[in-house]
Formats: sequence, structure tokens, C-alpha cells
Amino acid sequence: MAPDDARNVELVFGGTFDPPHRRHVEMASRAADALGAAAILVIPAALNPQRASALPVAAEDRLALVRIAFAKEPRARVLDLEVRRGPPSYTIDTLEELARLGHTNLRLLIGSDQALNLPTWRAWSEVVRKAPPAIVVRPPHDRESLRQAFAERFDDPETWVGRVLPVSAADLSSTEVRAALAAGDETRVAELLDPEVAQAIRARGLYRR
Repeated sequence: MAPDDARNVELVFGGTFDPPHRRHVEMASRAADALGAAAILVIPAALNPQRASALPVAAEDRLALVRIAFAKEPRARVLDLEVRRGPPSYTIDTLEELARLGHTNLRLLIGSDQALNLPTWRAWSEVVRKAPPAIVVRPPHDRESLRQAFAERFDDPETWVGRVLPVSAADLSSTEVRAALAAGDETRVAELLDPEVAQAIRARGLYRR
């Protein structure tokens, strides 16, 4: 991407954020740095349509936690588009709504696992056209194995390789965070969560065993 194009880029960072952890914020910040992005549009899902059932933690609670988690990132704007719209949360609907609101230079921030899963998304080619992916490598892939995976998945693998950001691998999952919270492992929780997010989780009585 040319510098002039990058100047007004807005990263779209969606997800369940169940719960939002330090790595979410770190990954978004580093991706924004790599692209020179002007803003990070953080959009918690009401419900991922590829999940079988509703989450035990309400969308409104996750939205509140995301607002706390990203409060110290000045480029972040937490939007409630998908929570207000209600489930299921399709990315194409969100991108179309963002376009109506005047957002025209978007990149979709996703992990390599979801990049490979994109062909299962609703109107995925339109998603890619409206917001070309900005990809962060996630285990079990490294850059070389991801190149091979792209070659097996897409007709234009070099285009996809070019979308991979020079950002360190996203090696933390919300599943690990939930396990630490359920176990009451305060030492691990302190490593994984912003203290204000952890405090809000406790105050709301979320993620108990």
C-alpha cells in the first residue's frame, strides 16, 4: 500500500472478545503501526454466526469490557454496530453499514486462521473487496507454512502473502484467559488482562467456574 493510501486507513477489528485480553490490544496497535492506520474500529460481535449457540456472557457485557480494554489506545474507536444489530453478526453487513457511515478506506484485521477460513464467510469475496485483509500470523502457522496454506486455499496465493503484516504471532487465545479466570489463577489473570478489565469482570461476576 502506498503511503498516500495508508494515511486514512481504518482497521476493522471484529471478534467475540470473550474476554478482551492484552494481546488483542497489542496486536491491533502493532498492526495499526505497521499500516500507518489512522484508526482502529473495534467491533464486538453480538454472536459469531459460525458458533452453535449464544455465548454465556452477554454481548453488552463484552462490549463494556472492550471499551475498558482499548481505552488507552488513542486510535481505537469501539463501535456497537453488531451488538445493536443483534445476532448473527455477519462481517459483510458491518462493512456495508460502515460504508453508509462514510468509512471508505478499510482493512480487515484478522488472524491467519480466519484468513484461511474466509471462504466460509457470507459474501466473502465482497468482504475482501470492501476491506482487504491485514493478516497476523497465528499458531500453528509460521510465515512459511502459511504461504503453503495460502497456495492450497486460494488461486492468488502471492496476493495473500502480501497481506501478511510484519507483526509477531498472536499466540494467546481467549480460551486460555477464561480458563485462568475460572480457576481463580490471579497471577495468570494479571499477566493476561488489563487490571481494569479484570476488575470489571469481577464486579460483573463474569467467567466464574
